[in-house]
Amino acid sequence: MFSKTFGYALRAITYVAIHGNDGKKVSLLDLSQYLDIPYYFLGKIMQEMVRHGILDSIKGPSGGFFTNGSTLDTSLIQILKITDGNLVFSQCALGIKRCNTEHPCPLHNDFAACRNGMLQALSSKKIRTLVDEIRAGEIYLAR
Repeated sequence: MFSKTFGYALRAITYVAIHGNDGKKVSLLDLSQYLDIPYYFLGKIMQEMVRHGILDSIKGPSGGFFTNGSTLDTSLIQILKITDGNLVFSQCALGIKRCNTEHPCPLHNDFAACRNGMLQALSSKKIRTLVDEIRAGEIYLAR
């Protein structure tokens, strides 16, 4: 349902939120290797996250990515909008251009319920929640 770009961004931001704070920085190489994400593709994703203010970065041999004041309070929907736009919440499940409530496709009503549930979940869940759940051993980020 979501792109690899969104999944990679979410995993990388969460990893940085766990390991890139209190003056610590996470290198792109470490992120790429630990999360098993292609290095150059991840680099482009991370540049976008920095550009949108979700993370900060410093270039150079001792540089890397680290959290800022807004990282932990970033909702997952914000990340999805950066990576995928709003299309997943506005397109027809079957790709029918004229699908709407007045002229629904065969899956319109079922997909609308799913879409609204995902929209609510992604809007209410924040990076902070993922970090807390990972630290508690309730969810896992990799491997």
